[in-house]
Amino acid sequence: MAHSSAQILQSIPGLVAARDATALVALHDHEDREVRKSARKAIHALRSKGVAIPAASAARSWVAPDPEAQRDQAEVAMLDPTSSPGLTNFMLAAPRAEGRGFLWVAALTGHDRVANFTAYVQTDGQRTRLTREWERDFKGRRVPAEWARARIRWAREQTLSSGFGVPNQLDDMLVHLGPAPAARPPCFLQLATDFKGARDNVEAPLMAARALAWPPLFDVEPTLKKVNDAHPNMSAETPESDRYDALMSAVAGDTVVREALQGIVANLLEDAASGLWLNGHDEPAAQVLALAGELRSSESAETLPWVGRLLGFQIATTLAYIQRQQQQQQQRQVG
Repeated sequence: MAHSSAQILQSIPGLVAARDATALVALHDHEDREVRKSARKAIHALRSKGVAIPAASAARSWVAPDPEAQRDQAEVAMLDPTSSPGLTNFMLAAPRAEGRGFLWVAALTGHDRVANFTAYVQTDGQRTRLTREWERDFKGRRVPAEWARARIRWAREQTLSSGFGVPNQLDDMLVHLGPAPAARPPCFLQLATDFKGARDNVEAPLMAARALAWPPLFDVEPTLKKVNDAHPNMSAETPESDRYDALMSAVAGDTVVREALQGIVANLLEDAASGLWLNGHDEPAAQVLALAGELRSSESAETLPWVGRLLGFQIATTLAYIQRQQQQQQQRQVG
């Protein structure tokens, strides 16, 4: 099957992204001047990145696969919010009509920043096997691929605007990932539930979301100081209801806590709900999603009656983190 020069030119950025030097060398002496020029420029770019360039005699002819002969070309995406507490891992298998596809693996923080990104070259057979594995494990449930793409692109822009760098592989894949969305992609889930968060009914959904395993998401020390200043005699012997009321009073009107609840906490809750739904846990997924919605929609999220439970988790996590730091410091001093 013959392929036009325009088709070949369109394929070259993908060959660069896949670091397919062999295919590019095969185009080095193509009859079309623009193809030769683009191929040589691409080879130079790969060489500057340290990619080994094969001899012309070892290069294969450039042949695009016949679209009619290819199997399922649909993109497939998944997410995992549990393996790394505080991070959501996105996996997106993206086929390409002109050659081998990609498997993108991105770790995004609750702040919508890119913690890690890796791009793997993937054959049709590898993608098919991965898709079947996901179909089996998640009973046919999938994450919308376009939504996953948008989340990764949105996170890249937020990372850069926050003054941090992003992995080079992510920049290499921008031509395939597409444009960044104008706003944060809303959660794709829509689960009906009558659940409404209250002081004594949120522990189960928060535990299902693994909120107790989250790292410190925001500074709780100012809140603890307010509690101690207002109640210097408070101790573990103080009734739990009194300690809870003191905590809620301390955060009332605290815009830093409010922004954290409506931002990073709501983000992590939504992703946790998606993970629960993927694994067939519809009811807890709906409850966790409802809690995220309450945080998003409330003008004073810190005053919601159940927020003290979440703050209690963050305080426990922060104290444990401080204790580990102190132990490590002591061990260094002894050593």
